[in-house]
Amino acid sequence: MTGVNRNAVAVLVGLEVRQRIRSTRWKVTAGLLFALTSVLVLGSLYLTVAVAGESYRDWASNLLDITLAVVLFLGFAAAPTLSATSINGDRRDATLALVQAAPISSWDLALGKLLGSWFASLALIGVALPYLIWGAVSSHTSILFAILAMIVTAAIMGAYCAIGLAFSSLTSRPAASAMLTQATVLLLLLGSPIAFGLTYPMTQQNHRVTVAGWDFDDATSEANCRLDEREERFNHTEYTWWLLAPNPVLIVSDVVSAGIDRPDDSPFVGGAGFFAFLQSAARAGPDVRSEGCDALTTPGLSGDDERLARHVGDSWYIGLAVTVVIGCASLAVAARRLRVPAHKLGRGVRVA
Repeated sequence: MTGVNRNAVAVLVGLEVRQRIRSTRWKVTAGLLFALTSVLVLGSLYLTVAVAGESYRDWASNLLDITLAVVLFLGFAAAPTLSATSINGDRRDATLALVQAAPISSWDLALGKLLGSWFASLALIGVALPYLIWGAVSSHTSILFAILAMIVTAAIMGAYCAIGLAFSSLTSRPAASAMLTQATVLLLLLGSPIAFGLTYPMTQQNHRVTVAGWDFDDATSEANCRLDEREERFNHTEYTWWLLAPNPVLIVSDVVSAGIDRPDDSPFVGGAGFFAFLQSAARAGPDVRSEGCDALTTPGLSGDDERLARHVGDSWYIGLAVTVVIGCASLAVAARRLRVPAHKLGRGVRVA
C-alpha cells in the first residue's frame, strides 16, 4: 500500500457525499427512514404494553436492543448497496476515467469512495439516534457499552461498504455487484449459524462420566442421591464456535451484554443477552466432568449455567476483527482493480 494523500481522499469523499445529497431526495429518504424506525420502535412498544400486557419498564430495558436491531436490518439492505455501484456505476457513466487521470493513487480513489459511502450509510444511525439515546439511558447495559455498541455497528457497516466496493470493481454491471454484495452480507448473517449447525454432528464424542440423580424410597418417601457411571455423548462446540464469530447480530449482542451486570439467578438479561448467551454456550462447550451430589442441592443459578455464561461479553472483538479483516481485504481488491494503467480488464468492462 502506497502513501495515502489525505487531501485527495478528502476531496473524493466530498465528491461522493455531494453526489448523494445534491438533490432533495436525500431529505425525503432520511424522513422515510426515521418514519420507518419510529413505526418499528413504537410499534414494539404498543405490542409489548397494550397487547402483551407487559410493563413499560420491561420494554424500555430492551429498547436499545430493538433499535440496534432496526439499524442493523436497515444497514444490511442500504449500507452495502451504497458502495456496490460506486465504481462500475461511474464506469457506466464515463466519469471514472476522469478521476483516474488525476494525480492520485488507486488507494486514494478506493479509500475516498469507501469513506464517502460509509459516511452516507451512517445516516441510518443518525436518524435512529434519538431512539438509541433513549435506549442507552433506559437499558440494563452501561452507557459506555451502549456507545461502544453504536461504534461497533458503524464499523460493521463500514466493512460491508468495503465488500460492496470490491464487488463493484470486479463486475461490470451495477445490478450484479449489488446482488453479490447482498448475498455476501446474508452469508455472514445466515451462513455462519448454518455452517455451525452443519458441523454440529461432527463434534460428537463419547465420554464416560458419573451422573447424579435422585433415588426415591417408596417406603420412607425420602429421596437419596444416587451416582451412576455411564457413557454419554457430548458435542464439543468449543472447536467450531468461531463459525459464529462474524455474525453481526451476535457481535452487537455481545457488546451490549458486556456492560450488563447479570443477577445471580439468571444466565442472561434481555434479548441481546439471550443471543450472547447462546454464543457463549457454544464457545464453552460441554461439561464432561463427573457430577457429585452437591449438583442436586446447590440453590440459585446452576453451576452449568454459570459455566455456559462465562464468555458473555468476551467474543465480540473476535467477530469484529474478522469483519474488519474482510473489509480491509475487500478494500485491497478494489484498490488493485482501480490501478492505472489497467493490465487486464474483465469482459464488458469499459475504460472510460
